[in-house]
Amino acid sequence: MVLPFIISCLIIGAANLDISKNGNVAVRTIVYFVLTSVFNVCLGLTLGLLVHPGSPDLRLTNTTSFSGPKKMNVMDGFLDMGKNLLPENLFQATIQQTLTEYETVMSLNNTKTLKKVVKYKDGTNTLGIIFFCLIFGTVLGTMGERKKPVLNFFTVTYEVMQKILTGVIWFTPIGVASVICGKIITLADLTTTLVQLSLFIVTTVGGFLFYQLIVIQIIYFVIVKKSPWPYYVSLGPALATAFATASKSASLPITFKVLDEKLKMNPKITKFVLPIGTINMDGSALYLSVALLFLAQINNLQLGIGEIFTIGLACTAASMSSAAIPSAAIVLVVMLCSVINIPTEDVSLLFAVDWLVDRFRTTNNLIGDCYTVAIVQHLSKEELEQDDDLSEKEVEEVHVNGTFVMQEQEQNAHTNQSFTNTPV
Repeated sequence: MVLPFIISCLIIGAANLDISKNGNVAVRTIVYFVLTSVFNVCLGLTLGLLVHPGSPDLRLTNTTSFSGPKKMNVMDGFLDMGKNLLPENLFQATIQQTLTEYETVMSLNNTKTLKKVVKYKDGTNTLGIIFFCLIFGTVLGTMGERKKPVLNFFTVTYEVMQKILTGVIWFTPIGVASVICGKIITLADLTTTLVQLSLFIVTTVGGFLFYQLIVIQIIYFVIVKKSPWPYYVSLGPALATAFATASKSASLPITFKVLDEKLKMNPKITKFVLPIGTINMDGSALYLSVALLFLAQINNLQLGIGEIFTIGLACTAASMSSAAIPSAAIVLVVMLCSVINIPTEDVSLLFAVDWLVDRFRTTNNLIGDCYTVAIVQHLSKEELEQDDDLSEKEVEEVHVNGTFVMQEQEQNAHTNQSFTNTPV
């Protein structure tokens, strides 16, 4: 359900925004996304180093075998992002994405070596689809009157998908209760697990709440120059849905409804910012940095400034390629383990509590998008007002021209009638 919803929404947003006139809106959005992601990575690294949630004793009794990628480096991650940004096949991008892996092969002298292989793995290539839709919508917006039939098609598609998703959300209580119960049942000893990983949970959740309740409220107050709390409270239904489903994509219909109808945000901004919010994962950025430090600490690894900088760079890039689905960040942790040579089997520790941490992480991911809408709209107020004025003038011109044509037609009809009634 989410894929056609995002595609139609992105194309409508990019086409209506008219990048040729409002290119600054797109630039402000991307810059804000990058800056907040970097800040959250730095916040996560700071909390992980100060609190030191990992203990080597935890690893000895709780790790289990886990199959993950055998090797990966930061450059592979960047190259994979580039390959996914420009997919070879657009239809394949809806179900598969590119991933670099290392396979063990036997050389001629019977020694094992690692060979780099580019493969396709199951999962939507969100980056590639977003990039194509932005380009398609941007070009469509420059087509003048010829864009209307295509734009109407995607507008109707968006409205249909919104109604379908709204109906699906009615089943959320049953689905969420089943998912949470299933996660809890798989834990052999829930109490012991929570106690042993309590410091990691406190560090991550504390970081989420600090950013959500203090940092982003200060950013809103400084830039928008209004009290942030009414805006924050109004987002309650969207945040509750994100917390319940642990999926930012699943909460999109309610988020649109809250921002467009309740908070009266500009639809041009919401339809542009929210769909590309899949590259804005503030909660995931913080979580990845804390998780990697936690895993390094339980392995008793001494990290220098170079290793910490590498972790920060890798976490920032990885968070922007995270999927907006439940527990997507835990997969990225597995991929990033090789950045500082951490055994991937240690990630099994995080699985035990990810069902809980993921819910707080998702609310942070969503609230980052919602506040981006408010901040970008405030900074782009002049461009939006000029665009609205131009639209009103076009409507007036059409109205005037239409009236003139009707009067001319009436006058011609009256002339023809008079000519017909005149005797020869």
